[in-house]
Amino acid sequence: MKLPNPLSITLSGLLCQSHLALSEDPPLPPWYPLKPWEISSFQYRSPRVGPYGTNATSLNITISNPSRIPAGPAPHASGGGYVVFSNSTAQCSVHWKFDDRTPYGHTKDTCSAPTSGATTPNWNITINEIQPGYYMDYSFSLAYHLHAYGSDFYKLLSGHIRLQPEEDLEGGCDENDICSYTLKNGSAPLLIQPVLAECRYACG
Repeated sequence: MKLPNPLSITLSGLLCQSHLALSEDPPLPPWYPLKPWEISSFQYRSPRVGPYGTNATSLNITISNPSRIPAGPAPHASGGGYVVFSNSTAQCSVHWKFDDRTPYGHTKDTCSAPTSGATTPNWNITINEIQPGYYMDYSFSLAYHLHAYGSDFYKLLSGHIRLQPEEDLEGGCDENDICSYTLKNGSAPLLIQPVLAECRYACG
C-alpha cells in the first residue's frame, strides 16, 4: 500500500484553510446596522399657494436617534471595546418663505439638541419640496462629535422622508387657504433609515 506524501497532505490542508478563509464573509462594520430615526411629533402650517413671507409659515418636528452608535475603538470602553455616541433627540422649528428667489431645497435650518455626556449632536433639516395636499419632502442630517482617549471621533448620518396626507398626515386647508397638518393618529413614530455619509474611525 502506498502511503500519501506528507507534503501533499500539508499543501492540501493549507489550500483547504485558505479556501475557508476566502469564503467567509467579512465582519460587519461596527456601526452596522444603523437603526431608524424616529419622528414622534409633527406640526405644519402654511398658506396653500405663494408667494408668502416667513411669518405665515411654521414647521415643528421632534426627531430622535434612539440608539447608541460606535464612535471608534478604545481599550476597555463601555460599548464593548468602542467609544459610543449617545442617543439624541432634536426639536426642529422652521419658518420659511416662498417666492421666486427662495426655491425649495435651499431652506435649511439647525435643530436644537442637547449635549449628552461627552457626545455633541448637531441636527439639521432641509425642506426639499412642499406641495400642500399632495406631499412634503424633507432631509435630515446628524453630525456626531466626541473627544475621548486623545482622539476626535466623528460621524455624519443623513436621512430622507416624504410625507403624504391621508397616509402619514391628517389635516387639510381651510376656507382661507391656510393648510395645517399633524401626524395621523396612530402613525407615530414615523421611521427614517439613515445612511453613513462621512466618518472618522470605526467606518467599516
